[in-house]
Amino acid sequence: MSCTNCFNGCTETNSDQCIRYTGEDVPALGISHGDSLLAVENAITTFLVPVLTGEGIKPIVDESIICNVVKQFLPTCTQCTGFTLNEVLTAIIKAACLLQEQIDDLVAEFEALNADYNIDCLDSVTASSGTHDILQAAIDKICELEVNLGALALDLATNYYTKAQVDAVVANYVPPGSNLVKNKMIPYVAVPFFATDLSMFDPTGAGIGDWIDIYLCVGSSSNSQVPDIRGRVLVGVTTNVPGGPMDPDVVPNMGTGGFNPAYTINTIYGSNSITLGVTQMPTHTHIIDVINPPHSHFVAAVQGGTLSYPANPINPITSYVDYSDTGSYRFSSSSLPATVGPTSATTTAVTATAQNTGNGLPHSNIQPVIACNYIIYIP
Repeated sequence: MSCTNCFNGCTETNSDQCIRYTGEDVPALGISHGDSLLAVENAITTFLVPVLTGEGIKPIVDESIICNVVKQFLPTCTQCTGFTLNEVLTAIIKAACLLQEQIDDLVAEFEALNADYNIDCLDSVTASSGTHDILQAAIDKICELEVNLGALALDLATNYYTKAQVDAVVANYVPPGSNLVKNKMIPYVAVPFFATDLSMFDPTGAGIGDWIDIYLCVGSSSNSQVPDIRGRVLVGVTTNVPGGPMDPDVVPNMGTGGFNPAYTINTIYGSNSITLGVTQMPTHTHIIDVINPPHSHFVAAVQGGTLSYPANPINPITSYVDYSDTGSYRFSSSSLPATVGPTSATTTAVTATAQNTGNGLPHSNIQPVIACNYIIYIP
């Protein structure tokens, strides 16, 4: 641009207010031809200072291209003419920092995702294989399982029945009411029953549900045909029963000993203990031994107030005495004879008494048994 009336080396210093701007107009700075130099300088300074701080620079950016991650850091502006360079740069920096944090998180997740795997049943990979290879191996295994399951389903559908089908087939061959237990029992037969769970019977002992018409053999107030077998052993009846002659041992009152009762249906006999009386004891003898020590009887003479044996023929004999010798003394310095028959003797009665013993208590009369319940089907 050509210079009109340019500085010509004036030696005098003039005030910038006295110097006229002779250049072209600069609308952007508000400078017009003919303004004083001071006005031009002020216009330029006013423009440069905000530019140097960034407040005066407003980049022309189409707002439609600003992404949300940057927008969230720009100030709220309702009537502004644009964002300053500082505002734009600050928003960009904050958005970049946020993105960096997210990238760091993704890197950490990626590193964790690419850590060693437990490959278990996967084929053609190792624990340190990449995520892509592991996923591909997992997909291959799933596809393989799908094929195997399809083959299994086809095999099951072709060669096996479902539960519903089995139930239907069984139902076609099992008559109605076959679940009733009584259909498997003979009427009026008491059967040993060792189950500990008696929930199929009501409190009276009558069967319920599938156990209807079956009773525990505990007696029944509603059915007189139910026997009470509790604590008892069964025995065959001996009266009003068909058949040939009975074994002689069991004929009522005629068998061995004649003790067998006449057993009629539902009659009760027997006791858990028995007390024996004198008449039930075996015949026996008590032997009492009376020990009589050996001794001799002899006749001694009384001569002059002295007992002598044998008698002294010189002295007169006053009397004779029947004496029993135990062999512990001697008379007249003479040995007694070995056997001297008594010439006079007295008889002494010996009495022996046998003492009673025993307490008369009963004894057990129980055969070896095992306890159980009995059940019976009564139509």
